Amino acid sequence: MVDENNQELFNKLVAGLKDLMPLPTTVTAIIKLTKDPNSDLKEIVYNLEKDQAMVSRVLKLANSSYYGFSRQIKTISHAVVCLGYNTIKNMALTVSTYPMFKKGIVSYALEKGAIFKHSYAVAVGARIIANKAGHPNPEEVYVMGLLHDVGKLVLDEQAKDKFINVIRLFSKGSITFLEAEEQVLGFNHGEIGSKVAEKWNLSDEIVETIRFHHHPSDASPNNKSVHMVHLSDVIVEMMGIGLGYDGLSYELNEASFEILGLKNSCMEELMVKIMDEMQDEANGAIFSDEDSSK
Repeated sequence: MVDENNQELFNKLVAGLKDLMPLPTTVTAIIKLTKDPNSDLKEIVYNLEKDQAMVSRVLKLANSSYYGFSRQIKTISHAVVCLGYNTIKNMALTVSTYPMFKKGIVSYALEKGAIFKHSYAVAVGARIIANKAGHPNPEEVYVMGLLHDVGKLVLDEQAKDKFINVIRLFSKGSITFLEAEEQVLGFNHGEIGSKVAEKWNLSDEIVETIRFHHHPSDASPNNKSVHMVHLSDVIVEMMGIGLGYDGLSYELNEASFEILGLKNSCMEELMVKIMDEMQDEANGAIFSDEDSSK
């Protein structure tokens, strides 16, 4: 809950989100179309083909070892048929947000590319956990993992001047970084991040998962995705991927294991699987800055 004394700052940040972090019109159209049960294949393909750079990266995703198709997918229409509307939507969202995550985040002492490495690892881990726990849509959970820290981008852009006080308070060692954010700003990066997801017209489950990824028990009881992202986030921090000022300062919610039907002894296994998938050359090529046509 946003502190009353800081409501004005929070409202100002929310009001500026549309201009600060706009989604490409192609992705906005795809999100809208996939929510409409009357949309057809041609409409989705038509919108995707407006952005050839996105088509290139979506095809790289479709042909990665994760999906394991025996024959190469060469066209976007073939990809939509094989993978379905929602998976294509999530792929488009993934590749379109990549440029936002490449930059350094000074407020959190994250060098260039660090927040992407962390977010990508959390996304991979969340999808692995989703598969292990029998989630019906692991790709949706992947997107939640990818976007869980999007609020950090907003705070670094719009509230950087306040972060010296956040860091000073956290450095005293008596509270977590999240609590330091809340005491200084009146809200945390999860709360402002959830507003980004709302602005992008993403699902309520994605919005809620971003908001409560550090406190999953505060989310709706039927939202298991938030526990998947939470566990993946903690595991990735333990692996040392993309750590900043706040690295290793967040508490593990032990109840998440039980809620997902997992044992905490599986953490080492999950670490190995996350690293294996991240080292997959096909997946790594997805986010190359080079156009595949070169």
